[in-house]
Amino acid sequence: MRTGEIKFLEVEGWRDNGITVHGFGTRGKACEGVSKQGWWGQPIRVGEEVFPLISIRQVHGDGVVVFGGELPKPEDLWSREGDALVTRVPGYALGVFTADCLPILLFDPVQMVVGIVHTGWRGTARAVCEKTLKKMAETFDIISENILAAMGPCIGPCCYEVDGPVKEAFAGGGLPWDLMSSPRGRGRWSLDLHQANTYLLERSGVRKENIHRLELCTSCHNDFFYSYRAEGGNVGRQLNFIALRKRNSF
Repeated sequence: MRTGEIKFLEVEGWRDNGITVHGFGTRGKACEGVSKQGWWGQPIRVGEEVFPLISIRQVHGDGVVVFGGELPKPEDLWSREGDALVTRVPGYALGVFTADCLPILLFDPVQMVVGIVHTGWRGTARAVCEKTLKKMAETFDIISENILAAMGPCIGPCCYEVDGPVKEAFAGGGLPWDLMSSPRGRGRWSLDLHQANTYLLERSGVRKENIHRLELCTSCHNDFFYSYRAEGGNVGRQLNFIALRKRNSF
């Protein structure tokens, strides 16, 4: 799928469900620079449908923001801190921006709720995707067994080398380090963000068969994706989004 100059990758099984639209972004002029200002006030256009884009101020934490459609301008959310955004309001695109971190899309087809998560090693150690599901359950009565989850491209274990403090943070969060990493020697490990967050989703009750992973490494493919590590930090960001279509669209 293309929206303007940006090509978005889609999960094949989600593409034609008639209820949601989604995309994992790639490199493009709209995302150049390290800020998200190029997207402020810009809608997502999918065919003839237009979705105002809303996002939050990502801080590599575990905060979850609920959008209830009550703000006079969707852009007002952009200054609120958080790393996950959830809603039941149709017609708005929830977005997070990544350049090696992992974007996760969540969809409950029973309660008609969507969510989006931004997570790197800090957010993963703090189980932000698990806390997002908990917030969705508290707010919208979702059941994790009904959740469909999709993980987008991120830095892969081939390129993501981490050190002792990261291991300690995972241990502090009660996460099985050996399941999510492999040793590289000299106090260094390769970390697999897809595997780590698959564990967290399954621990939360999401069915394994409902978890989709687009396992493309942003660092290996930095001709197609922005990569913080591969390009020295001063890079753009991929936009990743999910939206519920308006009721008269399905």
